[in-house]
Amino acid sequence: MPLPPRFHARLRKLPLRLRRALSGGTEGLHVSKQRGAGLSFIENRRYIPGDDPRVINWPLTARYGELVVKRFEASRELILWLLIDPSPSMFLGDPVTPLRWAIELAAAATAALMAGKDRMGLIIPGDRDAPAIRLAPKRGQSACLRILESIADLTPRIPNARDWRGSLGRWTDSGRGHHLWLLSNGGGAAGLGPLLKPIAARHRVVWFYPMGGSKKQQPPLSDNEMPSNLEVQNWNMNDDPVKRLGQWLKSGA
Repeated sequence: MPLPPRFHARLRKLPLRLRRALSGGTEGLHVSKQRGAGLSFIENRRYIPGDDPRVINWPLTARYGELVVKRFEASRELILWLLIDPSPSMFLGDPVTPLRWAIELAAAATAALMAGKDRMGLIIPGDRDAPAIRLAPKRGQSACLRILESIADLTPRIPNARDWRGSLGRWTDSGRGHHLWLLSNGGGAAGLGPLLKPIAARHRVVWFYPMGGSKKQQPPLSDNEMPSNLEVQNWNMNDDPVKRLGQWLKSGA
């Protein structure tokens, strides 16, 4: 059943278990390999003919008697897609269901991406009784809240391989470097693995696998034919999602 209206009122203030904001933004956590004028300083080095004179470090040049330039790393915009498993098993659990965990993880991602002015989109497969949900990546609080409310409004679905294919569409046919986060306990991921294989070759795909207890579990990779280049994060649903995501991002993820 849909969540009650009072939950949406709480959701708009993002309380849940999100007791603190992520410190800082995502600057430097998804940097480009391009070198140039950016916001992240790397080092000083000797001037090489052809360098932009605007990056000359004049104080160091005066100190050492030779031209020294500043070297920067250019930041790039991050485009993140959330891929949510809507299978019935995602709605079961006590005290936290995998779907509730997915909402909180999405909300934590929202806090990080809004700080970095990045974009987030949403993909949820449909089935024969419900259409797929696909929200294009956008910036801003209203767009992020729409994503969270779309997840909160979900009712159980049983997608098959055709449903997954239809929801993913052809967005990976051009471009590189998008991030795709699969939030799933594996219950409805049958048939998804072969579809993710070509995507993981062009984009970064991470499977966030919820664990219900302290014992570390491994997701059923072989059962779902998941590609070998897919990253897996086994996260305990009882952990603070903001703290956990912050630690993961700060580790260079």
